[in-house]
Amino acid sequence: MESEEVEAAEKEPLKFAIDLDAAEPQFREVLGKIKEVAEKLLYHWKSFPIILPGTFTESSRNVIELKDLFIAPTFDELDEVAMDESGEAKKLNEKQLQDVWHYGEFEVDSIHFPGQVHRWRLTQLLQKGSQRARESLLNDTALALRLLIITAKNRFHSQFFSLTQSAHAWFKGIWKLLDIFIGMPSNTSGNLGGKIREERMKHLVAELAVKPISVEEWIAFCEFVKEKCDQIGIEKFKTTDLKPPSVPCLYQTPNGQDLDLRLFNRDLMNKCMPLLSSILEQEAKGWYVQYRDRLMNELKEQELSREEISKQLNEAVMEEYLRRVYSAILANQELERLQRGIGQLLVNQAKAILVMTRAVDRVEEKMNQHRAQLKKHLETAYPVKSRIPAWVNEQLHNFEVDFTAQHLLSAHEEAIQMCREKNLTQALYFLQRDFNFIKDRETVLRKELSKVKYPTREFHFSTRIWLPQNWIVKQHLYGESEVIPTVITDVVATNIQPATGADVPSYSLEQYTRRKTTTRIPFWRWWNYLNRTWAWMWNAMFVCSVAIPWYSPLSLRALFVLSPFYANLELNRSNGTIGPAESSMTQTLASRLGSLWQHVAKSRRQFEAEPDRGFLGKSFTRHLNRFWNYVLKGAIGTFGLCLFFPPLCLIVSLLSFVAGVTTPLWMPVGTLMVHIASFLFFDFDRPDTEHNAVMILMEALIWRILILGCLQPVAAFFSGTILFPLGAFFIMLGGLVRRGGRGVWDTLMYHLVIKKRGRVPAHDGFVAKRTAGPGLASNYFFQIRPEQALAALESEMERHELEAWQENILKTIEKPLDEYRAFTSKVFQPFSAGLVREGAFKTLSSEVEDLKRQLSQKVEERKKILRTGLTSDLQQRIKLTDRDLKLTLSQAAKLVENFYPSHVINKLRQPEDWFWEKRQLVPGDFIGLACLLLKEIFSPEFLVALEETDNIFKLKIAHLNLARYASMLGTAEIRDDLEVVIPVHLPKGEINVEAPTLDIVTFDPNAYGENYSTFVDNRRWRRKPWKRAPVAHGSGQKLEIPLPVPHPANIAIMIYNRQNDQAPIDQHDSLCLRILKAAEKVPYVGSLPTQRTEIPYDPEPSTPDHTTTSDIEPTPRHIAQAERAFSDISVHIATPDSYPASAMESSVNTSIMESSMETEAENRDLRAGGEEGKVMYSEDETDTSCVEAEGSVVAADESCVVTLEHTV
Repeated sequence: MESEEVEAAEKEPLKFAIDLDAAEPQFREVLGKIKEVAEKLLYHWKSFPIILPGTFTESSRNVIELKDLFIAPTFDELDEVAMDESGEAKKLNEKQLQDVWHYGEFEVDSIHFPGQVHRWRLTQLLQKGSQRARESLLNDTALALRLLIITAKNRFHSQFFSLTQSAHAWFKGIWKLLDIFIGMPSNTSGNLGGKIREERMKHLVAELAVKPISVEEWIAFCEFVKEKCDQIGIEKFKTTDLKPPSVPCLYQTPNGQDLDLRLFNRDLMNKCMPLLSSILEQEAKGWYVQYRDRLMNELKEQELSREEISKQLNEAVMEEYLRRVYSAILANQELERLQRGIGQLLVNQAKAILVMTRAVDRVEEKMNQHRAQLKKHLETAYPVKSRIPAWVNEQLHNFEVDFTAQHLLSAHEEAIQMCREKNLTQALYFLQRDFNFIKDRETVLRKELSKVKYPTREFHFSTRIWLPQNWIVKQHLYGESEVIPTVITDVVATNIQPATGADVPSYSLEQYTRRKTTTRIPFWRWWNYLNRTWAWMWNAMFVCSVAIPWYSPLSLRALFVLSPFYANLELNRSNGTIGPAESSMTQTLASRLGSLWQHVAKSRRQFEAEPDRGFLGKSFTRHLNRFWNYVLKGAIGTFGLCLFFPPLCLIVSLLSFVAGVTTPLWMPVGTLMVHIASFLFFDFDRPDTEHNAVMILMEALIWRILILGCLQPVAAFFSGTILFPLGAFFIMLGGLVRRGGRGVWDTLMYHLVIKKRGRVPAHDGFVAKRTAGPGLASNYFFQIRPEQALAALESEMERHELEAWQENILKTIEKPLDEYRAFTSKVFQPFSAGLVREGAFKTLSSEVEDLKRQLSQKVEERKKILRTGLTSDLQQRIKLTDRDLKLTLSQAAKLVENFYPSHVINKLRQPEDWFWEKRQLVPGDFIGLACLLLKEIFSPEFLVALEETDNIFKLKIAHLNLARYASMLGTAEIRDDLEVVIPVHLPKGEINVEAPTLDIVTFDPNAYGENYSTFVDNRRWRRKPWKRAPVAHGSGQKLEIPLPVPHPANIAIMIYNRQNDQAPIDQHDSLCLRILKAAEKVPYVGSLPTQRTEIPYDPEPSTPDHTTTSDIEPTPRHIAQAERAFSDISVHIATPDSYPASAMESSVNTSIMESSMETEAENRDLRAGGEEGKVMYSEDETDTSCVEAEGSVVAADESCVVTLEHTV
């Protein structure tokens, strides 16, 4: 058709109106040549007839009006239904009267829609029905019972508005008052979950040893870490600057099983990820449709339900996809060249992750099944109680708690069993170790770790050292710090940055002594009061008695000394001496007067040096300048300084000195006022920063003791013993009275009114209202004839042909314009010239736009003819019977096969494969294409045949000749493959066949572990505090996917510390953490074994993890040291401060391995002291970043200052 259009169109060369004679001589020849070439190459359409493709709706024999193809029937038949043959109103028959007696409603058969009924419900003023009255009685009984067994009972024992809550409020109120006035102990167990996780990670690798082939690599790595950790403080390394050697990744278990942990190397995984992504994408294509179709046919022959077909089909498709992915990974030569044997490791990792995920899903599915069965049992066995949502939720909650307790390790057991079946020995080993830890060790560890308490908050109080000779100067060199003699010089300390390097010492200065208190012991508020009073008193005395009278700009020194002086001293960071601070220069009275007259003299010299070019001349302005400088600035300035400065200095110094001398008298009172204001307004010393700090005294007295402690128990007891039982009694009594009254009323109305005068209504009214019937409900369908479906299909096919034809003709119309642009670009673009919409180009553009407008208008007119008039609601409801659907699909496939290749596909500008791939079909799958077209025309549910139970209405056709389609269907045969095609193209609501996918992180053991516990939304519970506090219960909540196996770098350090317990490497040291982080990205270049043999994992009975308590044998020393329980060391510890920092850092009690190295580095100060979860309060006047504990030395940065710490 496009060639016909082009042949019918007539071209005409473009003419350019250029007056060459008017052009300049040097351009005349060039313009002539360009015009000649342009008129030879460029053209426009002299005529372009637009002839639309032919359509089946217009022929010499018949004209089909598609808008009349689907006309919904009318459901207005109530008048006919209500009348009998004689035209009288129908009386209710016996069955309808029985329905009225039992349910208060009745049904009337439809006339025009066989099998359909009109349902009418009577008003309750006339009849409710015995069954509905019984349901109301059961609901009233359930409400009364709920007040007794739920609401009333909760007033005695619950978390909200109860006697137990009142006792708890009394306790908290008294505790709060004691905490306000004396300070009650406030301690915490710290990050208990983090400690348990660390012990869990240690247990997973506690038995491992370095494989002999990797021993040298292991020694080199550990020596590097040890050496760098010993250099702390010498240089400030960055993570990117550290270049540790490769990390050993080959380990062995005590029974000789090899463990290959190369996948933990991030550099290796980053190189594998693009290859894996490509494999996952490639293996998902080319087989899915055929495999799905064949499997669908096999499952349909087994007469399974759609849900079972969906489940089995998705599982089989996923298994086939995984099989192809695994085979591709194992056969990939790029992965093999990257690292020998890495393909098998990736496959085993993915299998292990999927096994654990499947195990968790099975346990959760089992819990959901039991939960559904329990809910069904409750509804059957307890018809009244099951109507109480709170009671049902309580039973389900108890079930979940019991199920979780009984199946806490079921996911582990399922995963272990499947790993044995799949011979995943490495994953099996770690799963068994994880299983044993949770089963035998976690509960004991949690109990013992919770006994160790740390104060929730620390307070630091700084006191100024008055004499500079007593200031403490420290020298830091080669990672060590030492106190050096304090040298005070008169040389002004400059701000020049000292040289840096490993051999250059740095210095720090401390001008304060510090005391510390914590919330660990009682009376900590009084300790805070004493220390705060002491620190503030001495600091105030120093400021008032020394700093202001002697060093301030209004001091006596500034009054009587002639020359300026330095008020402050600072540290010279180059040599460690203390000298005057350049920024603290303070002027005296004499120096101020001298500066004033120097300024006057300078101003006069500048005036005299300037040329006499002013408006008035210097002879006149000189007198004004002298008056301004000598009188106003000099004389009056001197008079002001001499008049006000001396008395101001004397008054300020005297008042400050008096305030400083009397500080011991007023400072204790002021500090006490501050403490009183803290619990009256805002408690800045609160031990727990998460709770309220505003007006805590009012909170304790009014809210907790008065309201919750005194008024709540009275109201709760009255409600639980009198109010709610009386309410239940009256509700039950009202229900019985209502049921009895309803029974009497319904009986009277039935026998006196309904039975004698009841008849079928013809419309809705106050007495009776239609609740169901043809056209009223939403669950009905329209049955059409196959001829209608084929006519709609041909309309859709012609629309697609029209769109393809329109696109081609549009390109043809625009062709002269495109060639004009191309000509202009080739000729003038080298001269940086552009196209202007003037002259011939403007005329050509207008012609093209007119043709496009004509084309669009004719296409829209044809589309209007092809519209079938289907509304969205009608599309969703149209269906066919099973036989008609198969006939329609068979003939539709023929129509599509004969039409699309010649009318649509050959008009496309893209290749044919693009056409099929866009629709996710196999090339040549015309049955699938017909299914997709029918789904677009009607709805995805169109391919689901009508069933006998469906509510069906027929769409009849009048005044429309569809004989051509009838003759098609008369010769059509039902094809065998239609049994496969129909279910394959069913909508997702019927059979959900998802395309197989696999997350690429499945191959990465470094992926963040997922804890399979139920998500709990606490925000919703906080909005309804009377509800039970939500608790997370998950069937697999103890199984982390992937397992928290430590990185090989951490494993290497653990083995090193196990064998060198006298000089271990501190894994929590900040530099060590940075080295371990850098080691994760170091390329793995270690030696590989010649071949990898999979040893079936069979835990020996002698292993401690697989014995009972009575069967434990003495274990090797290194295992005992690596797996020692928390109870083996320091349950007796009173305070972490009583132990050296190194011991506390290496102790298992005070170490936390966070899931992220960055988090550990940020919180290393807390871990080093062994005190977690503490809030630091400091009253320093300078910014310090290091603390010197008693008897220990801690390295510091250049900005760090020494701290004298006294434990209170």
